[in-house]
Amino acid sequence: MLTPDDFDQRQQVEGFAQLVSEPNHPAYLPGGLGPDFRGQSAAATTHQWWRPMQSNEPDLVWLTAPVPLAVDTTFSFIGESSNHPENVFPMNQATLFANDERAITFDLGVRQRSLWMSGDWALEFIPKQVATTVDGYHRQFGMRGCCGIYRLAVPARALQAGQPLRLKVIIEPLRSNVITWFAVRRRSDALEVSTHSNAEQIQRLQDELIHLKRVVGNLARRSYAGLFPERLATEDVIVYTNGLAHVHVPDVIRLHNGDLLVAFREATEHLSNDGRIVMVRSSDGGKTWGERQVLVETPDTDERECALYQLRDGTVLANEWPNTYYDRDGYYLGVPTTHHVRQMGMYVGRSTDNGHTWTWPTKPFDPAPYHWAVSSERIVELPSGRLLMACYCGHESRRQWGSAIYCSDDKGVSWHYLATVADLPGKRLGEPALIETHSGRLICMMRNEDGLTYYESLSDDGGVTWSPARPSAVPGMSNPCSLVTLPDATVLCIYGARPREAAPYAPRDDVGGLYVVASYDEGETWDMAHARVIRDDFMNMDIGYPASIVMTDGRILVVYYFNMFGRFFIAGSFFRWEKP
Repeated sequence: MLTPDDFDQRQQVEGFAQLVSEPNHPAYLPGGLGPDFRGQSAAATTHQWWRPMQSNEPDLVWLTAPVPLAVDTTFSFIGESSNHPENVFPMNQATLFANDERAITFDLGVRQRSLWMSGDWALEFIPKQVATTVDGYHRQFGMRGCCGIYRLAVPARALQAGQPLRLKVIIEPLRSNVITWFAVRRRSDALEVSTHSNAEQIQRLQDELIHLKRVVGNLARRSYAGLFPERLATEDVIVYTNGLAHVHVPDVIRLHNGDLLVAFREATEHLSNDGRIVMVRSSDGGKTWGERQVLVETPDTDERECALYQLRDGTVLANEWPNTYYDRDGYYLGVPTTHHVRQMGMYVGRSTDNGHTWTWPTKPFDPAPYHWAVSSERIVELPSGRLLMACYCGHESRRQWGSAIYCSDDKGVSWHYLATVADLPGKRLGEPALIETHSGRLICMMRNEDGLTYYESLSDDGGVTWSPARPSAVPGMSNPCSLVTLPDATVLCIYGARPREAAPYAPRDDVGGLYVVASYDEGETWDMAHARVIRDDFMNMDIGYPASIVMTDGRILVVYYFNMFGRFFIAGSFFRWEKP
């Protein structure tokens, strides 16, 4: 068996010099990999698990530096593999080919120094930076894995003086059902030991230590929640989880018969072209939840978000939209495409049996005067019977969006534009929340993706006209909020916060969570001095999107999503609100 000394005594050559091919289009990779143990660097990965495999996809292939002599040689490169959850066995594997010769099959996700041998080939992994499932790094945006130096021992017979070695990595058939990938860092200085490379590693160690303290702080706050007076006493429940599936953007309603319905998107990933809208039901006040029911599913389509509402006559409406921002290979482009079966826009389904069966229109309603209009906010039914839907809307040629109200006077069968709430030059004001207060006033709170706080507008004439949109006192850059009116006319705004690493304007750089603040004057002011914490233990940015209702016993139920241990959850928190 080779020893570390054997690797050291061979001719030393850089193991990466030039990328030949990779199966993913780097321009469309959502977020890419996070930093390696020396800092941020470009990388190339094996096939992205959230995209359908294409028949003509190239392999991950690169060239080493040329070898000076055709002698036994050690090639060193910086590589990274997906973090496998603890206790997974057997580990998934990849195979390394050299000049198309099958050289070594090795384990992925290992966190300790490892050696694999096959005939006169050997591969050593020296870990430098490892991930665990509690770290909270996002598995699609800024992926983190187990990173270090790979040293490949190559026999002289496989080399030609003055020529590089052609390396290829393929993922073997999975032995365990976990997310699996391998990446080579596009660094050609893996062998460098200098003041500069040492300084890079020290900086990364400092960054990792700071992150570790954040993780410990999050876990401690969760474990000792009762010690924080600003934190509400909550009863937390898991509404839904499904293996490796990504689930997010839930909405909740309480039916006239007492059942609770929660609808949400389920897919392979946050950005993947296989989203479906599903729903679960509770008949015991949220203690237990039944099997999922698929409301909308279309091949090669990302059915994106859904909101629910029950009319006074018992009809249940669901407003939902498909995201058509993907090309035919499943890459997210960020702009609409036209090859999808369903057109992007708002579809309003209806059920007359408490959500057990549904009918859906074949086309979305007309968003004119806007180019597009979508919503994840539930409908509001006015005393007159008119229905209002708050949408965020965009123009074909402008990189901005605003919020507008669409209305229906036939119980949701047809919809048309009513009024613009806010459409300000250079602003992105979207994902509006809409509520009717006890006096009949309408409050609209809009996520502000260009600043710190939600924008707010009020209407006292059923949504026909709106006050000039203005920044509120409530932090609102990274999540839409949920508005709920209590029996005593108090209006609660429940809002999510993401860490500053994902939201540059976030008020804190180390906390992701859910918070609640009250207005006692129908949205004129918000009592931020007495804002309270619902949860503040979320590890990364893919969290939040609260939706809330008032239960018959006066408790508030807020549902949301979060991820931990490499899995995503739809969860709920019950709490009571008392005026300070």
